[in-house]
Amino acid sequence: MTDGWDGENTDERDEPLADLAAEVESRRTHEPTANRREFEDAFTEVTVEDVDVDDLWADLEAEDSGDLVVSAPREESENDRDVRMIPKTTCHGCPQFAEPPTVRCTHEGTDILAMVDTEQFRVADCPMVVDEDTPLNE
Repeated sequence: MTDGWDGENTDERDEPLADLAAEVESRRTHEPTANRREFEDAFTEVTVEDVDVDDLWADLEAEDSGDLVVSAPREESENDRDVRMIPKTTCHGCPQFAEPPTVRCTHEGTDILAMVDTEQFRVADCPMVVDEDTPLNE
């Protein structure tokens, strides 16, 4: 019997972490092409529609610039506030969003009025929201 540290297999598995050592050793000696097949089997190849590369780059550049501006239609409001429904990711990415678990905007004059569903907030007077006809890439 060996102590299991010299790479030889032992008949007994009483050593600390012996199972882990055996698994690591098994992976080292495992056939590389089998690993590749397992890796490839973890993904599914699909066909996608054509992607407008210019639009994609514009979106990525807007994200990287730190601009969190989103366009959304204005809702009717009883008190002359600028109320809109926006993706909650806009709020979650904004530095004005309060620390969890609070759901609140710290920007003066801006309010998160409601969580409409799991993906949208209803906000009032948010400076990060523009009219739909306002170009975002200016």
